[in-house]
Amino acid sequence: MRNYAQIVLALVICAAALSPFLIGGRFTYHIAILIGINLLLALSLHLMLRIGQLSLVQAGFMGIGAYASALLTRDVGFPFLLGMLMAIAIPAAIAFVLGTVILKVRGVHFALLTFVMGEAIVLVFVEFVVPFGGNNGLMRIPAASIFGLSLHDRPSFYVFVLVVVGAALLVLRGMLHGQSGRILDGLDKNEALVQSFGIDALGWRRFVFAVSAGIAGASGCLYAHYLSYISPEAFNVITSINALVINVVGGASLIAGPIIGAVLLVPLPELFRSAITYQQFLYGISLLLLMLFMPQGIAGLLRRKK
Repeated sequence: MRNYAQIVLALVICAAALSPFLIGGRFTYHIAILIGINLLLALSLHLMLRIGQLSLVQAGFMGIGAYASALLTRDVGFPFLLGMLMAIAIPAAIAFVLGTVILKVRGVHFALLTFVMGEAIVLVFVEFVVPFGGNNGLMRIPAASIFGLSLHDRPSFYVFVLVVVGAALLVLRGMLHGQSGRILDGLDKNEALVQSFGIDALGWRRFVFAVSAGIAGASGCLYAHYLSYISPEAFNVITSINALVINVVGGASLIAGPIIGAVLLVPLPELFRSAITYQQFLYGISLLLLMLFMPQGIAGLLRRKK
């Protein structure tokens, strides 16, 4: 039954991913691309939640990836793929270096520390007009292209987003299963036991932090080259909290959780666009009802049904 449920869930997710090609329309592709970008950020946070640490700096890493790729492709002339590689590598390297210090802190203190880090990153974008553009941000970011093939139109860019999301899911699946999965689960539930086997717990946490930052950077790269404009306010703590909400609503205990949460929550404000006066109220009520009736998220409900 468990394998059957997983197959059905995989088929539903695949159908949702392919639905924009059947429905068509610029708006449909726009929503699908935003789902993919927000899903990447949610997956980066999901990886940290699986080791029992709430990171509120993920949006900051997303911003580093966005600004890195935008500046390197627009001002230095890097090709898009190289710019994206740097958008992944730079935040991952920063997280790996800083992780040696900040990952020694646990619980609410870690959440507060990462919150301060995220705000500091946004402050750098605001204060340093050169090269980050200050509050005005960066404009005229070139469209994504691969080996001369432009991804300017939304269907082709959506295909690329699907590829990046698929690669991120493969990375997470590889890390959360097998021996590495048991180690990460142990870091969350019983770190002392993990260390008793001679495993470098801090080293593993630093590795997870770096991978999560790299995924967030990829999200920022896609965001920048899709909208062709970025500003500091797009990468504040509210963006990190939205990624947390996606995980909580979808279910933070399963890798399918952020997928379900992103597919459900990202389009939700658009459903209330006609009632613009009550949009935030209706969105909040929807989230409240979801949490009241499904406290472990939708993925958690599916797990209980098996």
